[in-house]
Amino acid sequence: MRTLTYTSLALLALLMLGAKQPDAAPPSQRLQALAEHCWADAVAQPEAALRALDPAIAESALLGLARTHAELRLCRGYAQEQLQRPVPALQDYEFGVAEGQRLNAATLLADALSLRGEARYLQGLYSQALTDLKRAYEINVTLKRAAQQNYALNAIANLYADANVGDYDRAIDYYRQLLKRHEADGAQQEIATAHYNLGSTLERKQDYAAALEEFRQAEALERRRQQPLEAAYVQRSIGTVLGKLGRTAEALPILEQALKVFEAAGHADRAAQTRLSHAVVLRQLGRLREALAELEQVREYFERERSDRFLEKIHDERALTLSGLGEWPRALRAREQQLALVRRLAEQAKSQQTSRLRVEFDSARKEQENRELNAENLLRSQALASAQAIQHLQLTALALGTVALLALVALGLRQRSHAQRMRTLAMTDELTRLPNRRHLQMLAEAQLAAAQDGGTPLAVLALDIDHFKRINDQHGHDAGDQVLRRVAAAAQAVLRRNDVLGRTGGEEFVALLPGASAEVAMEVAERMRAAVAALQMDEIAPGLRASISLGVSPCQAGERALHPVLKRADAALYRAKAAGRNMVVLA
Repeated sequence: MRTLTYTSLALLALLMLGAKQPDAAPPSQRLQALAEHCWADAVAQPEAALRALDPAIAESALLGLARTHAELRLCRGYAQEQLQRPVPALQDYEFGVAEGQRLNAATLLADALSLRGEARYLQGLYSQALTDLKRAYEINVTLKRAAQQNYALNAIANLYADANVGDYDRAIDYYRQLLKRHEADGAQQEIATAHYNLGSTLERKQDYAAALEEFRQAEALERRRQQPLEAAYVQRSIGTVLGKLGRTAEALPILEQALKVFEAAGHADRAAQTRLSHAVVLRQLGRLREALAELEQVREYFERERSDRFLEKIHDERALTLSGLGEWPRALRAREQQLALVRRLAEQAKSQQTSRLRVEFDSARKEQENRELNAENLLRSQALASAQAIQHLQLTALALGTVALLALVALGLRQRSHAQRMRTLAMTDELTRLPNRRHLQMLAEAQLAAAQDGGTPLAVLALDIDHFKRINDQHGHDAGDQVLRRVAAAAQAVLRRNDVLGRTGGEEFVALLPGASAEVAMEVAERMRAAVAALQMDEIAPGLRASISLGVSPCQAGERALHPVLKRADAALYRAKAAGRNMVVLA
């Protein structure tokens, strides 16, 4: 998704201030001017921006300029983000949020929340990111900062449009709201961005025809604005969607035109990405030798750039192309290279997750725990009052129902066998024969109560099959059903004696691990992941493989309901997905 340009706000402030402050200006004015002007350098020259910001940050701290100090740190965090340094960036954003609250500085707090929210989103912390961005939006509404409202709303829409969140309808609604605002303002760049984001979201929703229309509007606007590079960027998306619509003959010249623009402008990275899309279309057209030549060319580029994510896609495409050519040994090597990259990306994600955990504030964590404890105590009080009322009603109903019960005994005996069969069907997933969501909920409540009463640990695993939609699309729903059964059987086979695995819907499963500490649960989850990764499913479809991502959440003291435990496990699962899939993440 494309983001509204944050630095344009700083540039507007620069224009309003006029000429830059003279060198002889007082330190407070000089440092404040730097805080307002540094955003453009943070994007265009992040290394240079850091060299200027570090001494300025130290000076502002010595002078006690708290507000300016916080603003400079926000700008430094943004420069760190451009250099792919998420941990120090998040530390600066955390500081900005804390200072905005301490100084009761609403604009500072709103900007810090927006930046922290986007940083958290990029790291897969979707729930926390959404909380930050919504709060930033609300503050900016109160302050009547229209541009900042739009920025936060765009970031919220981007989050909902993320494939790991998948709330595409809500994202589309927000993008359309933004489109109306920008059209009212006549902001052509932002209108083009909104159309592009609508197209990207509709593409993920698989509404390719509607996506194509939005992309074409974005391209027309970029051409009207005389922005050939941005128009070419949209053309790459148009070519990709045309390929998905099966209109590959139309897609090919569009991608070739975009490629010429990027190569002429010296944009090697965009050119390589477009050439990869071009190779995919060539493969779809059956021009396998040409596709393979393109793939080898972009492979060399991304190997120099050490871009594992693009290399993983390239080796996937190479394996498909070589298979089509009948070059099975080379296809196998390409697939092995792809899997090696998948494992490397998973290890990188684990390392990033460890680093992220170090920047979480203990105070924020404690505050959240206190809120959860207070809410739980309130729920317990309500549950106790409800239980007493229910007990009174039960005693009354028991007295009134005794006579009716005697009359129903004969009918009950007659229906008993039928009811038992219906209960089994109602509590079992028809495809995998595992407990279904309702059955799993009942088991979880009993096991959670036993764990709390006995003081024993319990963990919950949330897992689903990676890229399951791709399996259905490529091999059909019958093959997808077979994969579901095979994955369920493999995962269940490595569970401990008292563990329970259930299917909660689609490709999603939940496991209950009574008596399991966090360490034990991680071991069980890793066994499940490895068992599924080792499955051979060539009899379903040649070369078909499956993997799962898992989130692990230990039960906390006092928890008797599945929802909060499962919510943490789901959040960990989303992080596993965002980090590359086929991995286990602890909540």
